[in-house]
Amino acid sequence: MNDLNERQKELNCLYQISSILKDNDEAFKAVLLKVVNIIPGGYRFPEICRVQIEVQDIFVYSEEFKSSELKQTAKIVVDGIEIGEINVFYIKPVKLDVDSVFLFDEQKLIHAIAEEIGQYVALKHFKEIHRISKEVSLKYNIPEVFRKWMMELALKESDIQEIINNSTDFKKGELIMKQGSPISYVFILTDGLLKLSIEDFRGRSFIFKLVKPLEMIGLSTLFGNAHYGFSVSAITPSCGYMVSQETLKLIIQKNQKFSNKLFKWYCDNLNDLYEKMNFLANKQALGRVSGTLLYLQKDIFEGQIIKNTITRKVIAELSSMSTENTVRILSELKKDGILKINKEGIQIVQYKLLETYSIAG
Repeated sequence: MNDLNERQKELNCLYQISSILKDNDEAFKAVLLKVVNIIPGGYRFPEICRVQIEVQDIFVYSEEFKSSELKQTAKIVVDGIEIGEINVFYIKPVKLDVDSVFLFDEQKLIHAIAEEIGQYVALKHFKEIHRISKEVSLKYNIPEVFRKWMMELALKESDIQEIINNSTDFKKGELIMKQGSPISYVFILTDGLLKLSIEDFRGRSFIFKLVKPLEMIGLSTLFGNAHYGFSVSAITPSCGYMVSQETLKLIIQKNQKFSNKLFKWYCDNLNDLYEKMNFLANKQALGRVSGTLLYLQKDIFEGQIIKNTITRKVIAELSSMSTENTVRILSELKKDGILKINKEGIQIVQYKLLETYSIAG
């Protein structure tokens, strides 16, 4: 019965705390004070139990708080980052026949409370970021899709102002970055379609990637080579923001979430390059063209028709082939009923067969 009574106390404590933290828009310190006053009721000896909660720069304590060696602790974590802790103390000695003054389930209780507080802080932070990003979006006339992207990165208004400071438009075919030129900025694409290409000493061009919104171009230069290793051109009219490297480096230092996202983009780009190298090294002409068409439909046009903005020359450069050979293979695929080609673009009719050509190619 004693065990059941203790479990009931712990459950009631957790239920009350969950109720307080649910949709509570009070000042954060006031909310934590309520939590501090409830926690002792979940412990075996509430009359001598005192609690301290620290979250970032906020400290709250039970009434008549004292610390002692009889202490139990749980870390408060948000997105893998420790932001504070809960400390529970017994302020007087307790004579027991067991080694530990705290029950095993009381340790589970304090960890559950720490997790609840972490989730509350994360939700409160998300709401604040949403509010700020919406205000900034209206203030600076930022497109909604770009606002949501910035909100996911938890950017502050001062960071957003730095990022959107240099808005630039590019015409179809215009050069944005030149291979071999000195590094000065990273480009964030907000609308349009770009091609990333490498030129050899004879001026022949190979496209290794197409870029859609919202991506950053030039991340490889942020901490590396002092010159761009590739060229960037607009396939369609495009626009975005030129962001100085120093601005990005400062945001990286201050914003862990932004830093994590940046490194994920960088790793994803590396994986794309490895796949492209494998694609070129192990496929013949038919396999290359088939793989390029599948990439365009799936990754660029999201399962829809490959629009005629993608020229035969672009398909050839993506496949690292001559335009003549690419046109010949496209004609054969059309003749065999695998593709439909009209003024709107290229439609893949027999997807599975084209996939087989790409794998076996």
